[in-house]
Order: sequence, then structure tokens, then C-alpha cells
Amino acid sequence: MSYWMKSLWLLPSLWVACVQAEPLQKSFNDWQITCNNEAFCVARNIPGDKGLVMTISRHAGVNDRPLLRIDYGSAYSGALPGGSLQDNLLLDQRRLKPDLKHWTVEPHHLATSNAIAIDEFFDLVMEAKTLQLTFDPNALISLRGMKAALLLMDDTQGRVNSMSAWVKRGDRASWDVPPPPALPPLPPAVEPPAALTRDETSGLIDYGTWRVNTDSCSLDPLRREVSVAPLTDQRALLLVSCEMGAYNVIDLAFEVTRSQPYVARGITLTLPFTPPGASDRQLELINAEYDAASGQLYTFGKGRGLGDCGSATRWQFDGTRFVLAEYAEESTCDAWHSSDDWPTLWVSQSDGGVQQR
Repeated sequence: MSYWMKSLWLLPSLWVACVQAEPLQKSFNDWQITCNNEAFCVARNIPGDKGLVMTISRHAGVNDRPLLRIDYGSAYSGALPGGSLQDNLLLDQRRLKPDLKHWTVEPHHLATSNAIAIDEFFDLVMEAKTLQLTFDPNALISLRGMKAALLLMDDTQGRVNSMSAWVKRGDRASWDVPPPPALPPLPPAVEPPAALTRDETSGLIDYGTWRVNTDSCSLDPLRREVSVAPLTDQRALLLVSCEMGAYNVIDLAFEVTRSQPYVARGITLTLPFTPPGASDRQLELINAEYDAASGQLYTFGKGRGLGDCGSATRWQFDGTRFVLAEYAEESTCDAWHSSDDWPTLWVSQSDGGVQQR
């Protein structure tokens, strides 16, 4: 038998499981799951505006670092009145008394990262319908869709038919799962450019207000806001507000020479994946801000004024173009968490260095 054939026989399970690296965000009945390009997944019941939410997260690979938590009250609601969770949980209208030996127990927060404790809890609730509070019947977690969300999590991480699966468990060893996908490298930031002079700023703002090509803008020039920042010692970033809503401003971005005669080039941000519910990978610059010192561009699109849903991105300028560093999205507007805690669909690996111009 040839050497390469012997190698295949020595690795019988190498291709049994495969981690999916394509970001996703899906809903199954009353549960939502989000997985990013590292196959890190987080699932929770929706909507969370009833005050009680279960969140389950897990990393891909053997070092899975699972976390299961139940919270009563959010960043928007603040602390809510009532007794402790550990003494007041009902599972399908019957008292639930889980073994909390390996849990962090606070009055309105329960959490565990212990794999055995999580398995034991799933044994109790996987086939149930509801989890609610005795003192607040409206604070209810519907369990419809949880099993489907966890099955998708297992499938995304290549755990189906392994002993580490949460739903469709099999005989494959717990260590026989693929590693998480490698993170895309993020280019180092360029050395901060020279600040714009007063004359440069004045000339570029005048150019952005009256002369740059903004034929597609719906805003009257007199109502447009123009901001400029240095990209390099020779070029500047020009942001021109193009459309305006109640809480979102859509900008057009241009790379412009810092000295006259001005030469402008439109900047488009293209995502490396198609976001949930979108038809293409082009990203609108919503509420855009640029930090010239770090070379990072931020966008923040609110789904509504409260800021509890929408999408947020961070991009790194590498001296030539903007590279996506992070993308987070929350499609459910339910006053559960702010943009700091939205689930990520894209993350990058940074080397922390500074690129010289």
C-alpha cells in the first residue's frame, strides 16, 4: 500500500466534521442564533422585552468555553423587583430546582460554564415549552426553537454525531471535532499622518460642500454636513452627509488630495460576506466616524432610536484601503442589549503593530 493511502487510513475521521466559517444569524420560532466567521455561536430567546432571557454561547473546537446564563432585567430595564431566580423558576408550570453547585448564583442572574452542569440543565429543559417566574408570569422564556438553534450550533461547529454535541449526540470522541477557522489577519495601522492645516480643512470642506460629485444625494447642499480628516500626508478622507432620517445619517465617502487641484475618488466599503437579510455586500456608511490617530472607521446603523438593534462595524485603513475588523448585528429590536453586546458576525486577528508610511 502506498504511503499516502496509509496516511488516509490513519486519519479515518479527518473529514467527518467540517466547521462552517460563513457568518449567520437565524431565528427558529422564539430563538435567535448568531455565528461569526470563527464559528463562535450565541443563541438566546426572543423577544427579551419580557425581562427574562436565557443566553447560550460556545466556541468552536475542543476548547469550547461554553456559557449558559439566565438573566432577569436588562441594561434598558435596570434592576427589576422580585425574588431570586433560583427559588422562583417554573418549568411548564412546575417548580424547577436545578442543581446549582457549579453555577454563579446572584438574585437575578444565574450562569455556568461547567459542561456537566450545562448538560444536566439541558436534560431538564430540552423538551419543555416554557420557563417562567412564579412572581411575574409575564417574565417568560419560550423554549420553542431552542433545540433547533442548538442543533444548528452543533452543525456549524462540526459536533453533530460527536459526544460533545448538545442535540444530536453520537459516538465520536469529544476531542474529535475540527478546530475553529483561522481568523483573517488585520493589517497594522499606518503611522498617524500629519494633521490638516486650517487652510487644508477650509478648502476641503468648501470642495465637499459645493464641488465634489454628490449627484445621488437627496439632501440639499445647504443642509449637508461635511467632515474631513487626514488619511495620509498626501490624501484626506471626506465624508458628506447624503441622506438623513430620524436617527441615521448616510454619508458618501471620498479620498481626496490634500492640495489643489483636488482629485477625488469615491470610497466603497465591501463586506467579505453577505449580511443576514441583505442582497449584496456593499455597506452604507451610516453615522460614520473616522479616527485619524488609529486609522479606524466606524459605522453604526440604528434599527430604531433606542439603539437596541441594528448593525455596527469597524474598519482599519492600511494605507490604501479599508479592511473590515469587526461586524456586529442585532436584528431583534427588543430592548435587551446595547450595541456593545450585539453578537458579532465577523472578527479579525490584529498583530498590534504600526505600519510605516
